Amino acid sequence: MIEKIGEILKEKKSFLIVSHKDPDGDAIGSSLAMYNVLKELGKTVFIENPTIPPKLYSFLEDYDKIQMVGNEKDVEVVIALDSADLGRCGIERSYTENKIFINIDHHGTNTKFGDINLINPAASAVGCILWEIFTKNSIEISKNTADCLYTSILTDTGSFRYLSTTPNTFRIAAYLLEKGVNPWFISYNIYESRKLSTLKLLGLTLNTLDVFHNNKLSIVYISRDMFKKTNTKTESSEGFVNFARSVRGSEVAVLIREDAPDKCKISMRSKDKVDVSSIALSFGGGGHKNAAGFEIEGSIPNVKEKIINAFSFLSE
Repeated sequence: MIEKIGEILKEKKSFLIVSHKDPDGDAIGSSLAMYNVLKELGKTVFIENPTIPPKLYSFLEDYDKIQMVGNEKDVEVVIALDSADLGRCGIERSYTENKIFINIDHHGTNTKFGDINLINPAASAVGCILWEIFTKNSIEISKNTADCLYTSILTDTGSFRYLSTTPNTFRIAAYLLEKGVNPWFISYNIYESRKLSTLKLLGLTLNTLDVFHNNKLSIVYISRDMFKKTNTKTESSEGFVNFARSVRGSEVAVLIREDAPDKCKISMRSKDKVDVSSIALSFGGGGHKNAAGFEIEGSIPNVKEKIINAFSFLSE
């Protein structure tokens, strides 16, 4: 499969890259890494997303090339990255007719919606899968591409802290550093360059922190009014759920984000044994064992009650 994808990257002339809405560091980093590689191979490349990417990642080369999903592009190949299902990419399956459709992902809940599906749940990030595709097909990884791959891996492993981190993760990271990646520059831009308004939003969010089921479930929420008070947008809340997870004794953390009246986005994280992806699936979402999410209709209090009930087994 890796060789087949490598042949397509080398032989075809035009590509469209898409990833999931509300893109995180893995989605953006892997998309830009693929974009860089294809451009350096002399291809015609478009890169799109259903939502505006967080400016947090604007330090990456060609960040400004990411466009909103629009009219169908006349390309030979469509590549979906880091998307468990096609709907999150903002395109219809008919969009890919008469094109080669490649689906590359590491979510165990992936629906295998592509013509070619390379799904590896054991991979720490999609960036790790792309690194394998590039290196095994003798495709040069430039400094810009290395920066993007490192961003993908750094963010999806929680700075190499999550259980998904393996010895191979560090081997790939070392390879990327040898290509010129400056780890301080990337970590600074992602973790230590927050706007004052973002920190004020974090303060309001932490004030909502509550625990349930013998302190094993931590929940925080962000209302639309909180975004308005701090003059922030939804992208400002990236990573906030991890503060709830840091509560001593907590096994699961949940962030409820109100995106519209009676419509919320849920982000869930677990520390070890609890599989939050199974809960996400029950609500029509998906993700990984220790990181998953879904969208749900209802007010914050109503949604909070449903989540508390869904994790009632933590009290057993």
